[in-house]
Amino acid sequence: MIDQLDMKILRYMCEGLYSYEDLARLCGTSRNTVYRRVARLEKDGVIRKIIMAIPDFSKIGFSAVIIGMNLSPKDIDKVISFLKVQHQVKLLWRTYGQHDVIAVIMCDKGDVGTCIYNFRRALEELNASVNRLEASVSVTWEKILFTP
Repeated sequence: MIDQLDMKILRYMCEGLYSYEDLARLCGTSRNTVYRRVARLEKDGVIRKIIMAIPDFSKIGFSAVIIGMNLSPKDIDKVISFLKVQHQVKLLWRTYGQHDVIAVIMCDKGDVGTCIYNFRRALEELNASVNRLEASVSVTWEKILFTP
């Protein structure tokens, strides 16, 4: 069961990287309590530990290509399954707004056009019925913190 303290810890964890000590200070509790709560949340499958780096893409020559797609309803699950195993796809969402699926793909800065072309071609080879595909290119990203 998730209580108020668990929710507080989860909210701060969603904002960024904090040590157990930082989380304890922010939540008004002890480091050991935060450690035990995080371990329980992980054991219960509420969270999972991963190692992630979010670099300044402009400094390393990468671009993030954000692709929004409207697909035939019969093809959505097939496309998502396909995209889940593609090494260049770093983030993937099923959405219920302007697009059915949004994918973030990493590629070399100079290969953005080729990346988008290959993405479209892979969908064609998958025989996915794409009603609309929109691509945006991000050179740098800035994390903006929200105050809960």
